Amino acid sequence: MASKPKRVPNPTAFFQQTAAGISIRTYRDKEVVYSQESPADAVFYLQNGMVKLTMTSKRRRKKAVIAILQEGELFGEGCLESQTRRVSTATSVGPSTITRVEKAIFRRKMDRDLAFAGMFIKYLLSQSARFKADLGDHCLNFSERRLARVLLMHGSLVQKLKSGPTALRFSQTMLAEMVGTTRSRVSHFMTEFRKQGYIRYNGSIEIDAKRLTTFLQG
Repeated sequence: MASKPKRVPNPTAFFQQTAAGISIRTYRDKEVVYSQESPADAVFYLQNGMVKLTMTSKRRRKKAVIAILQEGELFGEGCLESQTRRVSTATSVGPSTITRVEKAIFRRKMDRDLAFAGMFIKYLLSQSARFKADLGDHCLNFSERRLARVLLMHGSLVQKLKSGPTALRFSQTMLAEMVGTTRSRVSHFMTEFRKQGYIRYNGSIEIDAKRLTTFLQG
């Protein structure tokens, strides 16, 4: 008699349940999940939708978008180390469903579940590589090329989101915050990109990834 195939454990199934220290909530568009300087006491998992992470400098009165997160991503994980206060603000972009796991519960899950711990380590490594690429992009590239890279990331989000591209209507103000320039500069670059056929507008931004990648490589 043939043996039954072993079931492959799904580490993310942990985030689909509610229990002591684990809650699931739906957020509205522009609703804050947590604020900069608020207590860091939980890790969050984005079940569906999008979340942006922003950092504000009180001294210079500037705000920057440091990450746009999509479904399946974690955030707020800094609390697992020495972070006692949030270093950024997490805000829902459109409606989203998010699981909140208290720090002690998350740590206990990692200690007891090797597959879950492996998933988390893999996530941290991918995030580290992504943030290094973002830092290099800001230091080495002009605003026009940084915008092109952001738009390519936007295009990949369109492909992965189940809710469809209409959920990704980025304003030029948000794009300016992500690129680190002014809205007027973004508007100028977007006009040029449209003339070159890199993008087009159809209710939301549609990206020609092949042409935009060629532009970046050139």
